[in-house]
Amino acid sequence: MMDGLPRAWLDELNDQCALATDPDSRAAVLSEMAMAAHRRGEVDADQLCEMLEFTESARLYGLNEIDDAYAMGLFGYYEPLPEWGIEVIKGQGKKPPACD
Repeated sequence: MMDGLPRAWLDELNDQCALATDPDSRAAVLSEMAMAAHRRGEVDADQLCEMLEFTESARLYGLNEIDDAYAMGLFGYYEPLPEWGIEVIKGQGKKPPACD
């Protein structure tokens, strides 16, 4: 599956430290490198598709590493997100019946 992919791109993909510190920027670099390799004719359309899928997977890996670091307390305490993505807004007044 990784056969035929450009060595420089693979080296960037395997840089886990860079992915864990800034996943969005690294994904942008990987995507641009993949598109450049395709324009130069180093990879075909199928390989480009695989490279872009690997790029998105690497970005998600980096984001997960950041979440894990926060959860372990490496960056200090933070308020965990509420369950199911529902944010409870604290304020004054009575709660509506639906918020109980």
